[in-house]
Amino acid sequence: MNKKLLLIGVAPLLLNLAACNQDNSIKFDYIFTAQPVVAATNSEIFKNVQEDFKTKYSIKLTQASIFVKNGADADSVNAFLAKVAADITAGVAVPATIKAGIELAGSVQEQQNKYGVPGAMAMKVTAANNGFSLGYEVASTIKSDITSFVKILTNNAISELSDDVFYTPGVPSEEASYSNLKILAPTGAPSIALYNFATNSNFTTTSNPQEGLIPMFDTDTYDVIIAPTQGGLTKIVKQNRAYKIAATITFGNFYIVSTGRDEDKTLNEGDKVLIFQENDVPGKVFKATYGDLNLDLTAVAAVSDTRLVIENDGILKK
Repeated sequence: MNKKLLLIGVAPLLLNLAACNQDNSIKFDYIFTAQPVVAATNSEIFKNVQEDFKTKYSIKLTQASIFVKNGADADSVNAFLAKVAADITAGVAVPATIKAGIELAGSVQEQQNKYGVPGAMAMKVTAANNGFSLGYEVASTIKSDITSFVKILTNNAISELSDDVFYTPGVPSEEASYSNLKILAPTGAPSIALYNFATNSNFTTTSNPQEGLIPMFDTDTYDVIIAPTQGGLTKIVKQNRAYKIAATITFGNFYIVSTGRDEDKTLNEGDKVLIFQENDVPGKVFKATYGDLNLDLTAVAAVSDTRLVIENDGILKK
């Protein structure tokens, strides 16, 4: 009787130990991530998502754009837009310029807080074939690309964009100043375009666009909001918010890295892929580009989570 009781008592313990020893980790073949994670982990790019997106849809990936408030002083806005256009051109040509600008924010931590990446890393990413995909295109001149991009990401919830949602920049006067404009941008690639605004007290960034940026279209707080293109246009078109789209400044900083586990070294059916922000721009872009491949997807919340998995040899502990 005692032996039977002993065995009965030990059985649950053995089951618990088996459960504890069970390996619930996922070993990925590929990881969808973004700059500067690629640079920070010294990863080799397996696929440039921007190129694949353009190949599939024959349009640019118009990721983030400048939106200006109706009623904002036009001369000030035009001066701001001219400054950003010139700075992007200069920064892409000489990445050290971006480093110098961001470093004016203060310590490395202060640079990180303001821009999401310190100046040295921003320079490294830009020097690597313009890894942030910085550029400047007046929105009204690429209306077709923007319209198609928004249709894809919203499943045609926004069908057409009328001319009155576009702001056409003019030539600022010689005395024009943008110093009083209140400007908001998300950290990461879009804020890097404003590397020369590090000491501008009216320039604010947020690391949480869903809570700290998109809702700002509902207020009268900012003259300029740099936002995901489809997010800003959804606010304007669907909710009649008082802004116009002026220019697109980032054209995608998404990449896929390989862990080396996929034997055929080809992204195809059944491959295990880690993605991030499944229901936001990154996840939507990934699915729009590769959704027909029947991949085995696992999603994490933030791009920083993909870095942890890359640094853990492509393994996600569950």
